[in-house]
Amino acid sequence: MNIITELKSWMSDSSITDICINGDGRAFVDRGHGLELVGSGPTDSAHAPLKAWVLEQLSAAGKSWDAKIPFVDSTIPPSHRLHAVFPPVGGVQGLLISLRRLGKSLSTSPETRWSASAKAYELLSRAAAAGESILLAGSTGSGKTTLLNDLLSSIPNHERIIALEDTPELAPSHPHFVAMQSRPANADGFGEISIRMLLKQCLRMRPDRILLGECRGGEVLDLLQVLNTGHRGSLATIHANSARDALRRLEILALLSAPEALSMQVLREWIASGVQWVAHVERTPQGVRRIRELTRIEGMEAGVILLRRVDVGATSVI
Repeated sequence: MNIITELKSWMSDSSITDICINGDGRAFVDRGHGLELVGSGPTDSAHAPLKAWVLEQLSAAGKSWDAKIPFVDSTIPPSHRLHAVFPPVGGVQGLLISLRRLGKSLSTSPETRWSASAKAYELLSRAAAAGESILLAGSTGSGKTTLLNDLLSSIPNHERIIALEDTPELAPSHPHFVAMQSRPANADGFGEISIRMLLKQCLRMRPDRILLGECRGGEVLDLLQVLNTGHRGSLATIHANSARDALRRLEILALLSAPEALSMQVLREWIASGVQWVAHVERTPQGVRRIRELTRIEGMEAGVILLRRVDVGATSVI
């Protein structure tokens, strides 16, 4: 069996959440217990068919690859996100491929997925339905995007949801959901469409809810302003080690985009009034994704944002 046939079989296996393939043909899959080596082992003949397969997927998605920008993100409908790194960035191993199964294609229900933290998920679902803003924090692969996608089912059907993403990953079963994707600059440095640009356009599209696939740059400052000018119920994800660290990272990202025009006092007031919940998601060594920490923002006191940790059972850090 060649590497492409094996790859397709792994992608069709709903128990596999991640697939990592090195340029020498070695492949690793994650079935919920960490990455394990699979396949027939290294082979130099794997590079050409893997590259041809990646280029085929990019072409189908309307994207292209250029040697000046040797990495690319895309999606493979309906179930996977693709990230590829071409030589020379890939080093001596050559082409590096990473595939992740999207939360919308998982076979289990949201309640089953979050059974390890059922009370926390129920509280967040109620908060999303009530129009409260939620920040989801965690590391790569912890389940932030999956949780975000699941929470969208709690939003009333008459509300208009607009999602801003780098790679299209969200696809909830909601009748009024639309998404826009950012775009990197081309090889000549032109044509970039940033999340910050999309956010400005989004405000002209009559959104009830605004979603940020990930907070990572200057768009954080714009989002905080939006949350304090009447746009309730936004959801976003951010890479952080805890709920408190998530708020610190929001502060840093906002200050980096406007270091002279913004005071820490004003910034924290925006966060305290615009965001109501912060949830920290983790993946345990056993592969279980859970809501480890759930906190509610209770305002500010003496320049410090007050967080109240909610007891959600054994999975909460109290």
